[in-house]
Amino acid sequence: MEPGIASTSGVSQRRRRSCALAGALALLAGAGCGAGSDSTAPDPLSSVSDFIYVSDSSGVSQLYTWHDGVSTLFPASVPGDVEPQSAAGKVVFTSYRISSGNAEIYIAGIGDSSATRLTTRSGTDHQPSLSPDGATVAFSSTRTGISRLYTMGADGSNPTAINTGTESDIPESAPRFSPSGDRILFSSPRTNITQLWIIPAAGGTAVQVTHEVNGAFFGSWSTDGNSVYYVDGIDRSRIHRVDVATGEVTDYVRGGTDVGDPACTTDMCLVVSNATGLDRNILAYIGANDSTPLPLLGGYEPAILHE
Repeated sequence: MEPGIASTSGVSQRRRRSCALAGALALLAGAGCGAGSDSTAPDPLSSVSDFIYVSDSSGVSQLYTWHDGVSTLFPASVPGDVEPQSAAGKVVFTSYRISSGNAEIYIAGIGDSSATRLTTRSGTDHQPSLSPDGATVAFSSTRTGISRLYTMGADGSNPTAINTGTESDIPESAPRFSPSGDRILFSSPRTNITQLWIIPAAGGTAVQVTHEVNGAFFGSWSTDGNSVYYVDGIDRSRIHRVDVATGEVTDYVRGGTDVGDPACTTDMCLVVSNATGLDRNILAYIGANDSTPLPLLGGYEPAILHE
């Protein structure tokens, strides 16, 4: 259990927790949560999807899940776990549980009490992404001396380098499977500054998605796979959204401070404030153009849970 988050087990207790948070944040526009309040007033937490995230508030990084205002230690997590992603009832993540200098990739079912190690090679294996059907993991690895992209089976079998269309001495990282599983979003400095690119999941010709003068970072997909969310390298007060087909860039949300790690559904975006600092917090923006995010809790690297 994360320090500072109450342990609850009943629906009524979760509602009290949600109501107390909503009242404290004064986000119900005058509809209080005490006696005499309107019981039909919408609970802002009801719009927030279940997610998994990283917290080091106990002194070590570990994975927690968030559901209906309640945070719980992920059963398969131990100290040293980071970078979770979810699909098909599973969670894939990076772990330093072997040693602080040895990043390996693990996988577990959402309710499992233990995780299975997928990588055993020398070098850093990290930034995993799970295909929507749960069968394939894309990841970054320095096993050849420089960060490149790979795929493997969800059981760790058949690790294969992805052909991204660049020379092997160009570092590339942060792969993310599209919601349909047929494309992979990734980061590459092949144009001398880091931008986001998309390739077929099997590898091939990459298409440049962002064209930011100061680079683009923290890339993630929209639920329908038609857009990509990201932060540019200088304006860290907003999450941008680029239409993959047209290249049109709009601001999804604005008004944050050093924002990053966007994880979005059709209804809301989880965003981390102070994303490049130490005191990181997860906020929820409810819908496009929301300028008053809902503060949830301390943590970073949120990922929507997919049962």
